[in-house]
Amino acid sequence: MSVKRFVQLFVCYLISIVIAVTLTDFFSVSNRWLFILLVSVIGYIVLTIPLTIMTMMKKK
Repeated sequence: MSVKRFVQLFVCYLISIVIAVTLTDFFSVSNRWLFILLVSVIGYIVLTIPLTIMTMMKKK
């Protein structure tokens, strides 16, 4: 893997964390375990979308 790919992965990871935490804060979750679960699920969904797109673009 190249440095460019690692930077792209890091940026996608960072964006997914920011979006997941922001959306979870928007729902005003007070339970810590529910917060962690929601951040994990939302972060995973947000992370897989750009990575899938990047993988499909790479194959072309």
